[in-house]
Amino acid sequence: MKFGVQIENHLGVTYNGVRKIALEAEKSGFDGLFICDHLMGRNEETFRQPCLDSWVTLGALAQATKKITLGTLVSAVGFRYPSLLAKMGATLDHVSGGRLMLTVGAGWHEPEYKAYGIPFPQVGERMVQLREAVQIIRSMWTQDRPTFDGKSFKIDGAWCYPRPVSPKIWVGGGGE
Repeated sequence: MKFGVQIENHLGVTYNGVRKIALEAEKSGFDGLFICDHLMGRNEETFRQPCLDSWVTLGALAQATKKITLGTLVSAVGFRYPSLLAKMGATLDHVSGGRLMLTVGAGWHEPEYKAYGIPFPQVGERMVQLREAVQIIRSMWTQDRPTFDGKSFKIDGAWCYPRPVSPKIWVGGGGE
């Protein structure tokens, strides 16, 4: 069994606070540190609180820590095109020495999508997006010049070098 720490990035945490938590979690023997991938607070109480970008924060934590697994909880595939997410993940995996756990999900917080001008389709379409995103990411991490022509996403010869040191994808979500 493995244990990790989750940090809610939209509840006013600063980078120094996140860094302290990460260093203490690693020192205490936790296996992973996961940062929520929200773009803003979820309600009026948290809109004006700091909300660090999870991917930039993970890049900094990759340099501050030595062995703890790093990841988001979870990256909604609607926020970033899957080919970009594959490239970001491969890069962070290299920067961290193979410690990335790429976590993806279908997304759920409609007000966040609308605020950032990101389309928020019905749940069935978001599940198709999730399935296609995982296919694209896996193909970019394992093939030369993969192509994909799906309902939601397309790529045509998208190179992803360097490939991840230790490719891991975790699909997360909650049911309704």
